[in-house]
Amino acid sequence: MTDPLTTPERIAFAGDWHENAEYAARAIRHAKNAGADVLIQLGDFGYNYGRHFLALVSAAAMYQRLPVLFIDGNHENFPKLHSYPIGADGLREVSDWVWHLPRGFRWEWSGIRFLALGGAHSVDRPWRQPGLSWWKDEAITEEQAAQAISGGPTDVLIAHDCPIGVDIPGLQPDAFPPLEILRAEEHRGVLRRVVEAVRPQWIWHGHYHQQYGQTVDLGYGPVTAVGLDCDGSDLRSNVQVVTLANLVALQQATAPLTFNERSTT
Repeated sequence: MTDPLTTPERIAFAGDWHENAEYAARAIRHAKNAGADVLIQLGDFGYNYGRHFLALVSAAAMYQRLPVLFIDGNHENFPKLHSYPIGADGLREVSDWVWHLPRGFRWEWSGIRFLALGGAHSVDRPWRQPGLSWWKDEAITEEQAAQAISGGPTDVLIAHDCPIGVDIPGLQPDAFPPLEILRAEEHRGVLRRVVEAVRPQWIWHGHYHQQYGQTVDLGYGPVTAVGLDCDGSDLRSNVQVVTLANLVALQQATAPLTFNERSTT
């Protein structure tokens, strides 16, 4: 059995998969072909964690010998996800070669500190049914935010949502009820408080189904935020690969790398 936290040379990040097994398998193959040694999926991963989905993702990851680590999003069956026990390494193994990064989980690769913090608010909640298509554990709680802050600084934040202060392209707030938009903005505010405390230089996130890269100042210096698209999009919009050496260089430099330096062809 592989160790999912073995230090990689190249890391693939992938946007939402929404329990789309065939797309997930293609994304895993695409990441491996781009040279990735591990894949970190940015939430809205498994929805109901059905047998077919987990079996196909596991088979694809095993065949490509590419460990898949994922955070939770907002569209997840949390009772099902939380039924998988947390192992001695702090991860939930949901299938062979597939592990969940619980909220607040931290690890290091070559001195680069990573923090996982899934969760977001569903702006389409009025159209969803509690316990069937919506689950109350979707949002980051104050306790989870406090736990994330208590761990101290980090270099890379792995999130599903994106903090207030980052201008995400392509948003259509008029498409959803104003109260749900307000709650979503409040959730982004919670994440912003975490960010201001732990001061990452990179933020990778999904949720908004937009691929973009942006460098902003969130009160402590430049931070590069990268959003990725969802299943059904071109794989180059869903999967991006970065070398760990570039993250080390970023940590030591005074300015972040450009988005083009992170992209793969």
